Amino acid sequence: QLERKAMERVRKECPDVEWVGNYAILGPYDYLDVFHAKDIDTASKVSMLIRTFGHAQTEVWPATEWNHFKEIARAL
Repeated sequence: QLERKAMERVRKECPDVEWVGNYAILGPYDYLDVFHAKDIDTASKVSMLIRTFGHAQTEVWPATEWNHFKEIARAL
C-alpha cells in the first residue's frame, strides 16, 4: 500500500517521468528504481517525494546513454 501511494504521488507531481524498472538487489540497499527524467531537478524531485514516505534512503545517480556519451566525446 505504501509503494502504491508513493508511486501515485510521483505520477501526480512528475508526470513526465518514465519508470524503467524496479529491482530487488543484494548489497547495502534493498531495491533499485530506474527512471528517465528530463533533467536533474526532476530526478531530485522524485527522490525527495520518495523520502517523504519515511521508509527509504535515496540517491540520485545521473546517467547518460552510452551512444549519446560517445557522441559527446567525439565532439571534443
